[in-house]
Amino acid sequence: MAKLRAAVLAAGRGVRMGGAKPKTIMTLDDHEPLLHFILKGLKQAGVDDLIVVTGFMPQAIASFVTEHWGDEGVSYVRNTRYASWGNFHSARMALDQSPGFDLMIVNSDIVVHPGVFTRVAESPGDLVLAVEERYGLDAEDMRVRLQGKRVMDIGKDLEMQFSAGEFCGVSLLRETAHTAYRDVATAVEWERSSQIYYEDVYRRMLERVDARAAEVRPGEYAEVDTPEDIKAAIEVIERHRGAFDGEQQPA
Repeated sequence: MAKLRAAVLAAGRGVRMGGAKPKTIMTLDDHEPLLHFILKGLKQAGVDDLIVVTGFMPQAIASFVTEHWGDEGVSYVRNTRYASWGNFHSARMALDQSPGFDLMIVNSDIVVHPGVFTRVAESPGDLVLAVEERYGLDAEDMRVRLQGKRVMDIGKDLEMQFSAGEFCGVSLLRETAHTAYRDVATAVEWERSSQIYYEDVYRRMLERVDARAAEVRPGEYAEVDTPEDIKAAIEVIERHRGAFDGEQQPA
């Protein structure tokens, strides 16, 4: 059984949050930054191997990780093309540094209940996506079409009538998905495409891999794109404070 590694994609600048520093290390009003809760959640889920993809202000990210994670079991890789290529390249770099691992890719602009990491790690499939099944999605949501627990399509352009829920920024790639991702990402690079999401690579992989959804329950997830999103993130943190402190862990 392959060892589990988490890859936190923390290369971006967070322009809609002001861009002065990476949004993942910006405080949420009087709460700790998003990265604090991501790292705590991963540890609560039993993850002890971490790779962080940096880009903008890499030393600030590394210093934060050292303070909140430590020096053991962590490595870094810098995506110098973070401003010109989409985050698909950050995911590719993490994969290239992680042969032989089951790689859990985690967006750095989210807060999720630690149980989400556990469910993703324990779900079957070559590619596992954390999905909150719900309706009432909007244009900014990364929408997912499901057939049971199988992921049939993903994309922000997916028609609402086919959308069963939202991808919540946590995914797992096992060996077959590693190979498929690298193949598709290489093709994208040769196309000289830019600003491609790694979810667009996932979409092109779906015919080659067994892609499954892992459950995200209502109130377990929030994404922060703009200052207006901070309130929802704080609600998740306060609702599940005990889980981040190891007091509870739902199945």
